[in-house]
Amino acid sequence: MRRALLVLPLLVAGVLAGSVAADAAPAPAAAERWALIVGVDHFQGATRPNFGAVADAADFRQALLRAGFADDHVKVLTDSGATAGAVRSGLQWLVDHSGPTSLSVFHYSGHVKQVGSTEYLWPHDNSFIADTELASKVRQLKGQAWVDISGCEAAGFDEGISGPSRLFTASSKATEKSYEIPDMHQSVFTLLEIEQGVLQGLGDANHDGRVSVQEAFAYAAQRAPQLTAGQSQGAQHPVMAGGDGTPLFLDAVAAPVPAAPPVKAKQCLLFLCF
Repeated sequence: MRRALLVLPLLVAGVLAGSVAADAAPAPAAAERWALIVGVDHFQGATRPNFGAVADAADFRQALLRAGFADDHVKVLTDSGATAGAVRSGLQWLVDHSGPTSLSVFHYSGHVKQVGSTEYLWPHDNSFIADTELASKVRQLKGQAWVDISGCEAAGFDEGISGPSRLFTASSKATEKSYEIPDMHQSVFTLLEIEQGVLQGLGDANHDGRVSVQEAFAYAAQRAPQLTAGQSQGAQHPVMAGGDGTPLFLDAVAAPVPAAPPVKAKQCLLFLCF
């Protein structure tokens, strides 16, 4: 199914109760951190466009660069540059640069096609990439990895992706739609997890000045169901799996978290497409 569309009042302020353990292994040095980011708003043919996937990709890139990823270690594929061939080549590039002590990040934001129990990434050229193909390639990554999917039925992509060295996060369960906010030009999940959780520092649950991936996800997971409650196709509930139980940090050393600006409510009309 295509991603449903949503316009809602913007975020409820507050900090997630509880904390995440601070004892984590040091993140790999910048030379060993690599990322592939894919965001597709526009497609060939008559496929309905998205509103927030390209902006999701931009936010993700900003978060990684702020964390110390080298610019040439972050490959971004958007719109006409995000063909199936380009995504496959990008995944191989990520595998080729991984090593025993590296950190690899893959993020996808866009449409998802679901046929039976199989989910497909939906590239610009409408040539689909099955969940099993994605999982097979991701399992070739050495070292640590974080795979983040923002699209409908996102958790269905975990076909053996998650594991002790691979953290998997998804915007919704395999039976649920994921939503975006057209006038904000972002998906609900990436807005919460990356824009607010990481870039604005609102995910820092234990107030230690750093935001782990798990903290950012927890911030989004608590709020996404609230923001999408009452939708005709149901609320979205983000899913996380894998990891070894220790916090995963994108930065190699602690960096100050910027002060979060005030969060203002924005009342909008509701639109839902399918």
